Amino acid sequence: MTQPLFGAGQDDHEVLQYFFARGGSIRMLADIQQADIDRLYAYATQLFSSDDIPAARNIYIVLVRIDHWNFDCWLALGLCNQRLGLHAEAISSFGRAGMITVGDPRSAYLAGISHSLLGQVVCARKAFNAAIKWCNQQPEHEAIQHSAALMLARCAVVPST
Repeated sequence: MTQPLFGAGQDDHEVLQYFFARGGSIRMLADIQQADIDRLYAYATQLFSSDDIPAARNIYIVLVRIDHWNFDCWLALGLCNQRLGLHAEAISSFGRAGMITVGDPRSAYLAGISHSLLGQVVCARKAFNAAIKWCNQQPEHEAIQHSAALMLARCAVVPST
């Protein structure tokens, strides 16, 4: 006899742990509409564009907590962290974005910039190489590919591992 997925004897903590371990998000759990996420994202983007980076960052933090599968929110949070000089946090945000949308070169490229600014040359080289590979000679990623190649050349004095 199989056990029910959720049954008597399971506490709320176990049920939530199971839900989140299988990819659930607060957005799903609370039935938050995508249109509401989009409105908050647009507002945060407006704040970012008007150089109120700390305020934009606060909203992006809320958004990635509500929907931790949102690539755009993680990328935007990384950009805020980077602009504020919080490069370790930026790298973490770009890493999360990169795990969600693996083939997008922006995450690796931007992480490479933060690694470079932290003096983590080996990590920067790896990130720029990954960005170049993910650009894959696609015309829409030409600017990133070119810039990543230039940044990689600046890191050329340290051998890659």
